[in-house]
Amino acid sequence: MVLTPDLRIQSERLRTKARYDLRRFLYQRPYSKNGKALDARWFFRKIDAEEMGPPKLERLELILAIKEFLETKLESGGSISTIEGYLATLQLFFDFFNNKEGVTLKNLEVSYLEYCEGLFIRSNQANSTLKKSSAYGYAAKLSAIFGEILEIPVSIELINRTRLPYVHTANKAVSRKADKQNLEDTTQMGCFLVDSVSGITIKKIYGELPFKIPIRNNANQTNEVTLSLNSFRSKKINLLTVSRESLTSRERDAVKKIMEPRLEVDSIEGTKRHYFVSLRIQAEFLIFIAQTGMNVSQARALKRINFKYKPLGENWEIKTFKHRRAGEVSFKIYKSYKPFIEEHLKFIDYFFPESDLLFPWHNTGGQLSKGRAFSYLSLRKLLKEYSIPWISPQCLRKTRVNWCLRRSSGDAELTSEMHQHFMETLRGNYERPSQQRSMIELTKFWDKNDPIQKGEIKASLITSQCNGIPIATHDKPPSVIAPNCVNQSGCLWCQNLRDIDSFDYIWSLFSFRYLKTIEAAGVNTKETVPSDLVLARLTEKIIWFRDSSNKRTQWVEEAEMRMAEGDYHPHWCALIEFLET
Repeated sequence: MVLTPDLRIQSERLRTKARYDLRRFLYQRPYSKNGKALDARWFFRKIDAEEMGPPKLERLELILAIKEFLETKLESGGSISTIEGYLATLQLFFDFFNNKEGVTLKNLEVSYLEYCEGLFIRSNQANSTLKKSSAYGYAAKLSAIFGEILEIPVSIELINRTRLPYVHTANKAVSRKADKQNLEDTTQMGCFLVDSVSGITIKKIYGELPFKIPIRNNANQTNEVTLSLNSFRSKKINLLTVSRESLTSRERDAVKKIMEPRLEVDSIEGTKRHYFVSLRIQAEFLIFIAQTGMNVSQARALKRINFKYKPLGENWEIKTFKHRRAGEVSFKIYKSYKPFIEEHLKFIDYFFPESDLLFPWHNTGGQLSKGRAFSYLSLRKLLKEYSIPWISPQCLRKTRVNWCLRRSSGDAELTSEMHQHFMETLRGNYERPSQQRSMIELTKFWDKNDPIQKGEIKASLITSQCNGIPIATHDKPPSVIAPNCVNQSGCLWCQNLRDIDSFDYIWSLFSFRYLKTIEAAGVNTKETVPSDLVLARLTEKIIWFRDSSNKRTQWVEEAEMRMAEGDYHPHWCALIEFLET
């Protein structure tokens, strides 16, 4: 048996787990029959039983350097999830060289570039399963690890020597409808979370199961949610509805076995009722993110011993420490949220007296988790069951940022200060372009910069608005009369014309167009006459109104119906009747 140094990552923050044993990188990773990588526990059993073949000892020096790097990261406050991300990426790197020339500390730089070239080729193939952004992500992580091991300056880091481009995903503009839908979905999920937190009490967790909690109306039109455990789903569950007298002895035993875990308990240990505790904490966590806009990883690491809040006008101010800023930062929440925080503190004090975290959680075995962050799988299943949309914590935070941007009339400086960001970070990573916000900003801009002041606005000849100063536009056709505040056709090419966003104005445009149709019909020529140009201009305006929004489409349709019925706008009615007779 080959003796190797202890390659397990040493840290008080880690439990003894196979995923933190770097011996895996000395051997070729085995796969099961279904194509999946062998479970780590079986992998190390095979290593201990010497069933994996000889280790690749040429990698040992490199793996020891990686071990030192990861331990340093943990000691300096790096998150466990980041370490696990590094390990997963390193596994892919070593897998790449299983059937190639051995990778060592001496040839690490060359091996890294070879691996990145392989990623570049794979990600650029047709129908590739590897995204370009994922390829760059793998290369960037390895560049950070190997760059520190090889003491390469950041200015000439390894990633910059590859052909892998950084893929920047631009934020897409959100329509008014989509923006409204996003807020509606967020509100719907928020109501469900609040109802869940209020309904999952200590008394109900210890009481008889299943239990019900009242919720506000949702897509299923139900007013309550029934919470139970998966272990209750027995094939003989229908026996509970049968009278005891008609059951056989074996069936009575089955009913007794089904009912035992449903009865009130004195302790949740060994009962799987920690599921309800985790469910409530997940809901509490999402509410907290929506209230504070705090970074998700930072919120997970918050400790309630350092959790300070004080009244600040209509809000509460929460103070904590943000490592990236190396200083104290504060987050504001609404005053109505204080009772929820106090109830949450009582809840976790009861179930997690040994933990100092603000959001501790149970692992699948019901024990206090000290490693990976909790998943939202249980909560997402429950939301799906009751047709409630799922909004991730990251999206919740972005929704809050963009809502604040809209409420503050696009004040990025104020919003970035509220959410503890530099303006560049806010613009690049959080702000989502919004048609509604853009329309508001454009309206405000033109209200401020329109050369026609509000006090100077007058009624035009075609029932729109102007300031009574005729100035021709640059695109006015030569054959059309110039604006003169006498001839209605000239108004259509006047710089000072202002359309009105109303049904009455659209009805007027239709009536004016019909009037010009009568005029054009009286000219017997194949050449384009001024009336034809006026008709085209009016049609262009009508089409814009029709295609700009649902409300204006309805106005256009109503105006068309009135024209078909011979119901003309009063401003043009007399002229039309005169020409028709």
